[in-house]
Amino acid sequence: MKLQLSALLLGAAASAVSAQDANQTGPFYLHITGKEGSSLDGYAGSCHAGAAIEGFCYSAGALPEGSVSFQYYFNYTGFTVVDGAQVGELWWKLPYTDGNGNSAFEPQTLGLQFLPNSNVAAPMFGISDISMNVGFDKDSKLFGWFYYDDATFKPGTAPTPSGEGTAYYQWYVCWQYFTGYYYQSVAWSTTSPPHNPTCEPVDITQVFVSS
Repeated sequence: MKLQLSALLLGAAASAVSAQDANQTGPFYLHITGKEGSSLDGYAGSCHAGAAIEGFCYSAGALPEGSVSFQYYFNYTGFTVVDGAQVGELWWKLPYTDGNGNSAFEPQTLGLQFLPNSNVAAPMFGISDISMNVGFDKDSKLFGWFYYDDATFKPGTAPTPSGEGTAYYQWYVCWQYFTGYYYQSVAWSTTSPPHNPTCEPVDITQVFVSS
Protein backbone atom coordinates (compact mmCIF):
# COMPACT_ATOMS: atom_id res chain seq x y z
CA MET A 1 0.00 0.00 0.00
CA LYS A 2 2.79 2.44 0.81
CA LEU A 3 4.46 1.76 -2.53
CA GLN A 4 1.20 2.26 -4.42
CA LEU A 5 0.47 5.52 -2.61
CA SER A 6 3.99 6.78 -3.26
CA ALA A 7 3.62 6.04 -6.95
CA LEU A 8 0.40 8.04 -7.08
CA LEU A 9 1.98 11.01 -5.31
CA LEU A 10 5.03 10.92 -7.57
CA GLY A 11 2.80 10.83 -10.61
CA ALA A 12 0.89 13.87 -9.41
CA ALA A 13 4.10 15.70 -8.64
CA ALA A 14 5.42 14.99 -12.13
CA SER A 15 2.53 16.92 -13.63
CA ALA A 16 3.19 20.04 -11.58
CA VAL A 17 4.77 23.04 -13.24
CA SER A 18 8.00 24.48 -11.86
CA ALA A 19 8.89 28.13 -12.36
CA GLN A 20 12.29 27.17 -13.75
CA ASP A 21 11.21 25.21 -16.83
CA ALA A 22 7.74 26.63 -17.56
CA ASN A 23 6.33 28.56 -20.45
CA GLN A 24 4.02 31.40 -19.49
CA THR A 25 1.12 33.18 -21.19
CA GLY A 26 -0.57 36.29 -19.85
CA PRO A 27 -1.70 38.50 -18.48
CA PHE A 28 -5.27 37.63 -19.43
CA TYR A 29 -8.71 37.89 -17.89
CA LEU A 30 -11.26 35.23 -17.00
CA HIS A 31 -14.81 35.87 -18.18
CA ILE A 32 -17.46 34.02 -16.17
CA THR A 33 -20.82 33.24 -17.77
CA GLY A 34 -23.71 31.27 -16.33
CA LYS A 35 -25.04 28.02 -17.78
CA GLU A 36 -28.39 26.20 -17.55
CA GLY A 37 -30.49 29.32 -17.11
CA SER A 38 -28.05 31.20 -14.87
CA SER A 39 -27.79 34.95 -15.56
CA LEU A 40 -24.27 35.28 -14.14
CA ASP A 41 -22.00 37.42 -16.32
CA GLY A 42 -18.79 38.89 -14.94
CA TYR A 43 -15.11 38.28 -14.29
CA ALA A 44 -12.89 36.40 -11.88
CA GLY A 45 -10.86 38.54 -9.52
CA SER A 46 -8.50 37.82 -6.64
CA CYS A 47 -9.98 38.93 -3.30
CA HIS A 48 -8.32 39.23 0.11
CA ALA A 49 -8.77 36.12 2.27
CA GLY A 50 -5.90 36.46 4.77
CA ALA A 51 -2.21 37.30 4.87
CA ALA A 52 -0.93 36.65 1.31
CA ILE A 53 -4.04 34.52 0.68
CA GLU A 54 -6.55 35.33 -2.03
CA GLY A 55 -9.91 33.93 -2.95
CA PHE A 56 -11.04 33.45 -6.56
CA CYS A 57 -14.00 35.80 -6.48
CA TYR A 58 -16.79 36.64 -8.89
CA SER A 59 -17.31 40.27 -9.92
CA ALA A 60 -20.50 40.97 -11.87
CA GLY A 61 -20.59 43.22 -14.90
CA ALA A 62 -17.88 44.79 -17.03
CA LEU A 63 -14.17 44.21 -16.50
CA PRO A 64 -12.64 46.85 -14.17
CA GLU A 65 -9.91 48.72 -16.00
CA GLY A 66 -6.30 48.61 -14.85
CA SER A 67 -6.78 46.30 -11.84
CA VAL A 68 -4.11 43.61 -11.42
CA SER A 69 -6.58 41.68 -9.26
CA PHE A 70 -8.25 40.50 -12.49
CA GLN A 71 -5.06 39.58 -14.38
CA TYR A 72 -3.92 35.96 -14.50
CA TYR A 73 -1.15 33.86 -16.04
CA PHE A 74 -0.92 30.30 -17.32
CA ASN A 75 2.27 28.32 -16.75
CA TYR A 76 2.95 25.03 -18.52
CA THR A 77 5.91 22.80 -19.37
CA GLY A 78 4.61 21.30 -22.62
CA PHE A 79 4.93 17.76 -21.23
CA THR A 80 1.22 17.24 -20.54
CA VAL A 81 -1.43 17.73 -23.24
CA VAL A 82 -5.10 16.67 -23.30
CA ASP A 83 -7.30 16.98 -26.40
CA GLY A 84 -4.60 19.16 -27.96
CA ALA A 85 -4.55 21.60 -25.01
CA GLN A 86 -1.64 22.26 -22.69
CA VAL A 87 -2.03 21.36 -19.00
CA GLY A 88 -0.39 23.52 -16.37
CA GLU A 89 -1.12 25.93 -13.52
CA LEU A 90 -3.08 29.14 -13.11
CA TRP A 91 -1.07 31.92 -11.45
CA TRP A 92 -1.90 35.24 -9.92
CA LYS A 93 0.90 37.68 -9.11
CA LEU A 94 0.55 39.23 -5.66
CA PRO A 95 1.88 42.81 -5.77
CA TYR A 96 3.96 44.20 -2.91
CA THR A 97 6.69 46.76 -2.17
CA ASP A 98 10.14 45.28 -1.53
CA GLY A 99 12.72 46.41 1.03
CA ASN A 100 14.10 49.01 -1.37
CA GLY A 101 10.72 50.58 -1.96
CA ASN A 102 10.34 49.07 -5.42
CA SER A 103 7.21 47.45 -6.78
CA ALA A 104 7.49 43.66 -6.92
CA PHE A 105 5.24 40.61 -7.10
CA GLU A 106 5.02 37.11 -5.66
CA PRO A 107 3.57 34.39 -7.94
CA GLN A 108 0.78 32.37 -6.35
CA THR A 109 -0.67 29.15 -7.74
CA LEU A 110 -4.32 28.16 -7.73
CA GLY A 111 -5.13 25.30 -5.35
CA LEU A 112 -8.28 23.79 -3.85
CA GLN A 113 -9.55 24.10 -0.27
CA PHE A 114 -12.14 21.55 0.89
CA LEU A 115 -14.66 21.27 3.68
CA PRO A 116 -15.04 17.81 5.23
CA ASN A 117 -18.83 17.85 4.83
CA SER A 118 -19.17 19.13 1.25
CA ASN A 119 -18.33 18.14 -2.32
CA VAL A 120 -17.65 21.81 -3.14
CA ALA A 121 -14.08 23.11 -2.99
CA ALA A 122 -12.92 26.73 -3.05
CA PRO A 123 -10.12 27.52 -5.51
CA MET A 124 -7.71 29.88 -3.72
CA PHE A 125 -4.25 31.38 -4.19
CA GLY A 126 -1.41 31.27 -1.67
CA ILE A 127 -2.83 28.71 0.75
CA SER A 128 -2.55 25.23 -0.79
CA ASP A 129 0.69 23.24 -1.09
CA ILE A 130 -0.83 21.26 -3.97
CA SER A 131 -1.69 23.16 -7.14
CA MET A 132 -4.69 22.41 -9.32
CA ASN A 133 -3.87 21.17 -12.81
CA VAL A 134 -5.77 23.25 -15.36
CA GLY A 135 -5.75 24.26 -19.03
CA PHE A 136 -7.68 26.07 -21.74
CA ASP A 137 -9.41 24.15 -24.53
CA LYS A 138 -9.81 25.12 -28.19
CA ASP A 139 -12.67 27.45 -27.21
CA SER A 140 -10.49 29.10 -24.52
CA LYS A 141 -12.60 27.58 -21.73
CA LEU A 142 -10.85 26.76 -18.46
CA PHE A 143 -10.83 23.11 -17.41
CA GLY A 144 -9.49 21.06 -14.53
CA TRP A 145 -7.42 17.98 -15.34
CA PHE A 146 -6.46 14.67 -13.80
CA TYR A 147 -5.40 11.26 -15.11
CA TYR A 148 -6.99 8.91 -12.55
CA ASP A 149 -10.69 8.17 -12.10
CA ASP A 150 -11.52 6.38 -8.85
CA ALA A 151 -14.81 5.18 -10.36
CA THR A 152 -12.66 2.63 -12.20
CA PHE A 153 -10.73 1.36 -9.12
CA LYS A 154 -10.77 -2.33 -8.19
CA PRO A 155 -9.83 -3.91 -4.83
CA GLY A 156 -6.15 -4.86 -4.67
CA THR A 157 -5.38 -3.62 -8.20
CA ALA A 158 -3.26 -0.50 -8.49
CA PRO A 159 -4.75 2.05 -10.89
CA THR A 160 -3.03 3.01 -14.12
CA PRO A 161 -3.13 6.44 -15.77
CA SER A 162 -5.96 6.89 -18.26
CA GLY A 163 -3.86 7.82 -21.29
CA GLU A 164 -3.55 11.59 -21.57
CA GLY A 165 -5.99 12.14 -18.72
CA THR A 166 -9.33 13.90 -18.80
CA ALA A 167 -10.44 17.53 -18.91
CA TYR A 168 -13.24 18.36 -16.46
CA TYR A 169 -15.53 21.42 -16.43
CA GLN A 170 -17.04 21.32 -12.94
CA TRP A 171 -16.97 25.09 -12.32
CA TYR A 172 -19.60 26.92 -10.30
CA VAL A 173 -20.07 30.29 -8.66
CA CYS A 174 -21.25 29.94 -5.06
CA TRP A 175 -21.34 31.82 -1.79
CA GLN A 176 -18.47 30.25 0.15
CA TYR A 177 -16.97 30.67 3.61
CA PHE A 178 -13.22 30.15 3.95
CA THR A 179 -10.51 31.63 6.19
CA GLY A 180 -13.10 33.82 7.93
CA TYR A 181 -14.40 35.47 4.73
CA TYR A 182 -17.75 34.98 2.99
CA TYR A 183 -17.58 35.66 -0.74
CA GLN A 184 -19.46 34.90 -3.92
CA SER A 185 -16.63 33.11 -5.65
CA VAL A 186 -15.57 30.45 -8.12
CA ALA A 187 -16.04 26.89 -6.87
CA TRP A 188 -15.17 23.39 -8.01
CA SER A 189 -17.67 20.61 -7.35
CA THR A 190 -16.20 17.12 -7.30
CA THR A 191 -19.63 15.59 -8.04
CA SER A 192 -23.02 16.82 -9.21
CA PRO A 193 -25.17 18.29 -7.83
CA PRO A 194 -23.10 20.52 -5.54
CA HIS A 195 -23.90 20.31 -1.83
CA ASN A 196 -23.96 24.12 -1.52
CA PRO A 197 -27.46 25.34 -2.58
CA THR A 198 -26.13 28.76 -3.71
CA CYS A 199 -24.01 27.26 -6.50
CA GLU A 200 -24.72 28.09 -10.15
CA PRO A 201 -22.88 26.30 -13.03
CA VAL A 202 -20.60 28.50 -15.13
CA ASP A 203 -18.11 28.57 -17.96
CA ILE A 204 -14.82 30.39 -17.42
CA THR A 205 -13.26 31.75 -20.61
CA GLN A 206 -9.77 33.14 -21.15
CA VAL A 207 -9.82 36.64 -22.65
CA PHE A 208 -6.77 38.56 -23.87
CA VAL A 209 -7.40 42.29 -23.98
CA SER A 210 -5.21 44.17 -26.45
CA SER A 211 -3.52 47.31 -25.16
